[in-house]
Amino acid sequence: MNGRRMRAAAVLASVTLAGSVVSAAPSTASDQPKERYDVSRHQTTDRAAAAQVRAILDHLPADWQANRDAFLDKAGIEPSPAEDAIIAYLERATCEETELNAYIETLLKGVPDDTLFVLAVLGVLSYPTFDAVIGGTKTDPRYSLETGTVGKVRQSMAAARQLWDVKNGDIDVMGMHSDMVVDRARVIRVLRVVFGVSPKDAQEAGTQIVRLIKATPALRGGTNPLFSLNAFAFTGEGDPDFGGISDRIVMGEGIIKALRWTDDIAVGPQMVLSHEFGHHIQFENHAYPATESPANTRKMELMADAYGAYLDAHAKGLNFTPKQIDGTVAVSHLVGDCSVDSLGHHGTPAQRARAARWGADLALKNGSNVLPSKRVQALFLTALPGILRG
Repeated sequence: MNGRRMRAAAVLASVTLAGSVVSAAPSTASDQPKERYDVSRHQTTDRAAAAQVRAILDHLPADWQANRDAFLDKAGIEPSPAEDAIIAYLERATCEETELNAYIETLLKGVPDDTLFVLAVLGVLSYPTFDAVIGGTKTDPRYSLETGTVGKVRQSMAAARQLWDVKNGDIDVMGMHSDMVVDRARVIRVLRVVFGVSPKDAQEAGTQIVRLIKATPALRGGTNPLFSLNAFAFTGEGDPDFGGISDRIVMGEGIIKALRWTDDIAVGPQMVLSHEFGHHIQFENHAYPATESPANTRKMELMADAYGAYLDAHAKGLNFTPKQIDGTVAVSHLVGDCSVDSLGHHGTPAQRARAARWGADLALKNGSNVLPSKRVQALFLTALPGILRG
């Protein structure tokens, strides 16, 4: 990252899901991937996977990865957590379990390893995220919020706008859906805008990608929630390359379905929205550090958890009951990760739960008084060492 204050933030950390995939996978060596896969080097002993990857890479320019990384850097967004989950599974990484394990296992069940390798090399799990930035609008039904969550999300957004003391009237809230990956025109747009692929080659590569997804039954015709298992905040303010693209909070249908599957749907969508709004507070208050590091990423994510739980618990916010506050803390725990040395580290499950509990307690302690957002930030930074230690 270049250290600019604009940065999108996913609600899930990459290795959270990576750990879920690995630990949920069968434990015997014979049930691990039979071939060897090195996603970063595009190398595998699986001849079928190697041939599939080469057939598509032949249509991508030599600098396609550099173009993608530059886009990620400028947009301040991270790759899909599910993308790193697949990489960790294929490369036999290990990580701490979370409650998402069983759900991730159901999503991967029946997807061939060679197909997972192709998706991982080409970063297809991030296409809906890219698409939501470059093409999403709040009035387009293709970016509608997941059914059953609209009321909760709108209520949370209204409470956030009223409670917090930062400019927020320009934030759009929208959804992203897995089936974007079988919309050939949108896949082609991602290849052209993000990867710098020529029009002709983008059409050919896009056709092959869509064909592969549709030909894999376990990917459910492109509706597998893996493709949208993410939520993020985005701002392009001050960057001419993103002129005309609104500030936004994007909530993937995949994360909503995960919350429903883990029985956290009662307060999960509210906490996801509250957390992502916390990142917009950080954008407006120029809170992001000038340098990127695992510790700095963790600090920003835990602070967003605290902001989110503060909103959920406050009498002038969502005014959650004690049971609902416990649910908010549980959701924060659910999406923790153990990748402490990764730039994408968002905090361990226990740390994220403690950050949320701290934010909720702060709200309850102050009664009807609403603290300025910068005051909450200052108090959080003072409390952070204890949140990290436990």
